[in-house]
Amino acid sequence: MSWLLLTCISVICRAVYGVMSKVLSRRAESSAYTQAVLLSTVCALIAVPAIPLFGGITADLSKISWLVVLLVAGGQGLGNIFYFTAMKKLTNGTAQIAFSSILIFNTLLSLLFLNLHLSVINIAGILLLLIAIVSVASGKIVFDRRGVLPMVVGSFFYAVFQLSSSQLSQHVSAAVYLLIAYIGGAAVVFMLKAGTVVRDIRRPGFRAAVKNSFFAAVPSLGNFLFAYYAYRSAPTPAIVAILLTSQVVFTILLSYLFLREREHLGRKFAAAVLVVAAAALIKQT
Repeated sequence: MSWLLLTCISVICRAVYGVMSKVLSRRAESSAYTQAVLLSTVCALIAVPAIPLFGGITADLSKISWLVVLLVAGGQGLGNIFYFTAMKKLTNGTAQIAFSSILIFNTLLSLLFLNLHLSVINIAGILLLLIAIVSVASGKIVFDRRGVLPMVVGSFFYAVFQLSSSQLSQHVSAAVYLLIAYIGGAAVVFMLKAGTVVRDIRRPGFRAAVKNSFFAAVPSLGNFLFAYYAYRSAPTPAIVAILLTSQVVFTILLSYLFLREREHLGRKFAAAVLVVAAAALIKQT
């Protein structure tokens, strides 16, 4: 299976996850910290029985950078905190377009740390993305602006996670990658806010939250798994991380169909199309 097809499947899974995580945020009575720990833990529990199917516990320890491992866990954990904080304040469509700022962070971090070279076409793509974000962040679209900053900060940490994942995936099995991402991410959040998480666990509605988390966990696993194999087979793994931003289009369409977020759809869709055009230009490296 080609790396482009794997990336497309990962994008679709991420879009479904975006919708399901919004549903989870709506129904959850717990904090963003608890949602982050809960979702990662449920994903890990689902992944454990499938370890033999995903290459077992294998890793090339001589080539693994432990800093990269820490960046994968930290990026996932901190990204989840800010993501779920923002999702409580924004509609899903608007949240996902703000989330597309991850394309800027992916590109800049790749340029600084992974020797990615930018051409004039790449710069044009970044400018297109800026236009898309500005168009959805101003004017008549109504949303809580306090949700935009957490989403942008979360996008930065997710960019760290994705680019670190593109490096880590070259030296570990899919099973090891999933366990590092989910267990490591949950551990980071728990260490930061253990008291809050424990307090939420004791609330009566926690069991319902666990049940709801399973619906978001499945597409999250699909997103990570297909992205992992795309990283492994792509000629430039960082390109996969950049192209994953195109999930915005699918997320907005799914939000229209299932979350009834139909306000200013034309403007949101136009901004989403600009994001995809920007990704297409930036991938020309």
